[in-house]
Amino acid sequence: MSHDLLVATRTRPAFAAIEAFAQASGIVLRESSGAPSATNRLVTRVDDGRERVIDIDEPVRIEADDLPDDLVGVVTRPAWLTEIHLPGGYDEATDRWALELAVYLARDGDGAVFDPQLDQIAWPPGVTPRRRGATDERIRTLELDWYIPANRQPRDAADRFLNAVARDFAAAAPTRFGSFEPLQERLDRDGPGAFSEAWQAQADDEVGGMLFWSARSPGLHGSVSFPGRHADASGAVVRLTTSIDARPLYRRPEACEAAVDLFAAVAEDLHVMYAAGCVLRDAIMRRGKVAYDADSELGPLPRNRSWVGLPALPTWLAWFGDPYRDLVASRLDPGMITERPSGLLVRCGRQPMDADGLRGVFPDLPAELLATRRPGSSVEPSTRITITSGPPSRPAATIPALD
Repeated sequence: MSHDLLVATRTRPAFAAIEAFAQASGIVLRESSGAPSATNRLVTRVDDGRERVIDIDEPVRIEADDLPDDLVGVVTRPAWLTEIHLPGGYDEATDRWALELAVYLARDGDGAVFDPQLDQIAWPPGVTPRRRGATDERIRTLELDWYIPANRQPRDAADRFLNAVARDFAAAAPTRFGSFEPLQERLDRDGPGAFSEAWQAQADDEVGGMLFWSARSPGLHGSVSFPGRHADASGAVVRLTTSIDARPLYRRPEACEAAVDLFAAVAEDLHVMYAAGCVLRDAIMRRGKVAYDADSELGPLPRNRSWVGLPALPTWLAWFGDPYRDLVASRLDPGMITERPSGLLVRCGRQPMDADGLRGVFPDLPAELLATRRPGSSVEPSTRITITSGPPSRPAATIPALD
């Protein structure tokens, strides 16, 4: 098991500081061959013929919300985070130099060192642990999920998404975004073009990439995942998600209507096959950010990168585009339906409703269209549904549904 050290700094430490540390300390360090990537270094200390290898990540941009409370209380305006990993754990006698290296980087970048294993500041000494004044709060979230057949995702999907969010629910717009945490790019600094480029880079990934973002309250976060360039076209889907703090939606009808407008607008603009709006309970609000544990609801929606059919459990909002529109229309209560040019919007109540409130309210959908898992076996498609890939004159691709 790796032992980790976090170095949070105001200025960006340079990898050249590692060599400077070795010279100042009188120890022999060398960079190991075969480093995993250009964003980190494997550094080896040679001592009487013995070698010890540690992994040092390249500094990444951060904001105060990315850090443990204690680090925020010590480092003024933190901007960079460097992580040091010691495979196999930390030995006080033989690995002290790794901690000293972390301290050196912290000095170089005007920062501090945090030990996550001990949950305390490792340097500078004499720091009084910061009191945790705020308590965690259990909240409800509204999860909006859109499923787009990969073969009909618009090339300008990212721009369309940003435009819909800006028009209908600006708080859900990305603030920070990236393919890993801490998120490295900002919409206000890098611009919508950078977001679109990041979206497309993940869409073009050979094995399927993901892009993540944070939002401002009552928006929480979002993501988009892609099946990969060589995925089976018969079932490959792009999944787009946005999470919203549901509490204001109960208090402010206009906020609730804006969330529904966003849900429908994205579904129309991005050629969505199916979408759902689910109320999930018991997410944890902590320091303005949402977290989850074993008591948090996960929701009924499929998370596969291949389409496996409609969820069997009810949702507060649903969108049925091509081809589901015609297949489910006869099962839907006309009083719940809003017909749109490219699909049917189903809304089960004026305010967001959780799974308990939806019992007996959401219509029964055709069983052959639902995703199910047979006990002791993997999910396999049985019924196939034809999805037109573009204009009707083009060949059709197929999306499997399950029995």
